[in-house]
Amino acid sequence: MADKTNIAARIEKAEQLKESLQVKFEKVKGTPREEEFKLQIEKVDGLIAHLKDELEQ
Repeated sequence: MADKTNIAARIEKAEQLKESLQVKFEKVKGTPREEEFKLQIEKVDGLIAHLKDELEQ
């Protein structure tokens, strides 16, 4: 059960990171840094999906 609690905590932190990145993304829209933040958000989305799959197993 500790594993599932740990994974759930990691999901929560990843979702918080995603929210933070989305706020920053909105600020840099239309600038050269837009693509950088977009890629970071996509990577965090992938991490969240992976952790959710792990949690279900």
